[in-house]
Amino acid sequence: MKCSNCQTDMIENLTLIEWFKTSDVLCTCCQQQFFRLKDTTTCPGCGRKNDGILCSDCQRWREIQGYTLQNRALFAYDEGFQRWIEAYKFKGDYRLRKAFAQELKQELQNYSDFLFCPIPLSKERFDQRGFNQVIGCLEAANCSYELLLKRKEDGTPQAMKKRFERLQMPQPYELEEDESKIRDKNILIIDDVYTTGRTLFHAAEILYENGVKTVQSLSFAR
Repeated sequence: MKCSNCQTDMIENLTLIEWFKTSDVLCTCCQQQFFRLKDTTTCPGCGRKNDGILCSDCQRWREIQGYTLQNRALFAYDEGFQRWIEAYKFKGDYRLRKAFAQELKQELQNYSDFLFCPIPLSKERFDQRGFNQVIGCLEAANCSYELLLKRKEDGTPQAMKKRFERLQMPQPYELEEDESKIRDKNILIIDDVYTTGRTLFHAAEILYENGVKTVQSLSFAR
């Protein structure tokens, strides 16, 4: 069996049980590249590693929006995660959707009363990339989701925008499903990286405007 991140042959490192049970194992080297935030003190608003208090960014969002998203992040957005997202999202190595499938599935079990809403891509971006990077990971983890939002056509990719440009971005989403399907529901928005929070708050705005009870978010990295 090969590591699903670096493709290094790792048959000799697997027990017979692991051989039959898993298809998303990372080699020891790749496991160490991801800094897990699960047992780390983080900001309760965005999931950034800190001393456990609401960070200045989230304080500003609370002033603007009146709430935070209580975002949980699986990993720190460090060099190791950046290498993975570069290979998976931007270079299109779709095998890497399996890199942390078990951890994602385990984390989502904490949201049993939520509908899972992946952040959508515009048709233009989907046609360029060939897949939605968040949906790919959810399907690798065998987690169901709802396509509640639709993204309007966009221009410059988010990754190429400066922080100021992201914060000034107009509302890019609209509701894809009938309002009655989400009224009084709890929704978990899922995205790959929490950067400024603008994308997630835009999504939350549309959902709240259409009668959702609670919106929280989960990102793969912060």
